[in-house]
Amino acid sequence: LGSTGHIRLPGYVRGRPGKIHSHHGAHLLADAGAKGIEVAEHLYTVAFEARDLWPEAENSIDMIYLDLWESYLEPRHS
Repeated sequence: LGSTGHIRLPGYVRGRPGKIHSHHGAHLLADAGAKGIEVAEHLYTVAFEARDLWPEAENSIDMIYLDLWESYLEPRHS
């Protein structure tokens, strides 16, 4: 996901596969709030396998969990 300006999506997960772990409902979007705009967006905890993020973790069973806004997520193409 490309972006101009600051967003709270870590670069190391952009375009990487993850699975929705939990849904936290709609909350004020922090990125918009920083610009003085109040808009709600759904917030999810997304689980990523470490081996999908870093080549040196190819044998790892570690999981990384991040809270991400809906607009950060890209649909999975089957």
